Amino acid sequence: MISFPQHLTGFANAVIVSAFVLVSLPAMAEEQDQNSWFDASRSQIADSLDNSALWFDNFFGDPRRESDARADARLQVILDAFYSGVEGESDYSIRFRGSVDLPQLENQLRLFLSSDIEGDNSGNTLVDNDPLARNQAITYSGAGLRYGFLQSDNHSLSFSASIKSGPALLLNTRSLYRLPLTEISQLRFTNTLYWHSDDGAGVSALIDYELQDKADTLWRLSLFGNYGEITQDLEWSSQATWLRQLDSRSAISLRAGLNGNTANAKVTEGWTSFRYRRNFYRPWLFYEVEPGVSWHEKESYDPEPTLGLRLEMYF
Repeated sequence: MISFPQHLTGFANAVIVSAFVLVSLPAMAEEQDQNSWFDASRSQIADSLDNSALWFDNFFGDPRRESDARADARLQVILDAFYSGVEGESDYSIRFRGSVDLPQLENQLRLFLSSDIEGDNSGNTLVDNDPLARNQAITYSGAGLRYGFLQSDNHSLSFSASIKSGPALLLNTRSLYRLPLTEISQLRFTNTLYWHSDDGAGVSALIDYELQDKADTLWRLSLFGNYGEITQDLEWSSQATWLRQLDSRSAISLRAGLNGNTANAKVTEGWTSFRYRRNFYRPWLFYEVEPGVSWHEKESYDPEPTLGLRLEMYF
């Protein structure tokens, strides 16, 4: 059995708490010399990097950008089939996520719906991690309202209230913060405080480090942690991703990650995959083919093949 070292457990908790404190502080005052050519050039480069990350996230349907969706109305429907050599992990599902801006309130208020309203509330669905995204039962579907305030280019804060079948009430406050580091790199922090009428309160944090070494290539390192009142356990994941745009209609990615928890202080799964995604037939139709390998505790960490097939429709 693979154990998660105890000293790293403390470090993981420190990362989650520190990240949440950092992005909860008021945004730093901008430098006085706003109009200098250096600041203008740096701003343009930072925007280019963020736009590149936005293209990949939008093209791959990454839920990180759900809160930043620029369309007035958006609906994503996913038909997903997944095979795994790990017992009990194969599955197929129909998932959806959508939102509508309410223009009378200057787009600060948004109506949203999701097939996994619990994951959206806690922040779990913000992680582009297929092994964690499986088995999202349709019974978790629900709808709600999100209100955005303190909006700026690099920082935003939102509050949402939603309801799911049961019924159950869900509330959260989410902070998004982007910190440019160099001309080709940046950090993104996404932190969520949430409450579920059945399961109590919790906190999650997602840290993304992004590096754009070429115009058509993006590197991303992601760390995620979620601590719940009921489980009193920090569930964590780490993932490294390489994304490459082939042309305007296709892209590929290589991904590798680890999932685990602090309750048993161990890694529950290691995995890697190659993903090919293409837009076809209509501008709103995409398909994906994603073969991979999983090392799961259920199989004593022996390598097992995986295969994901996905059809997505955007409206």
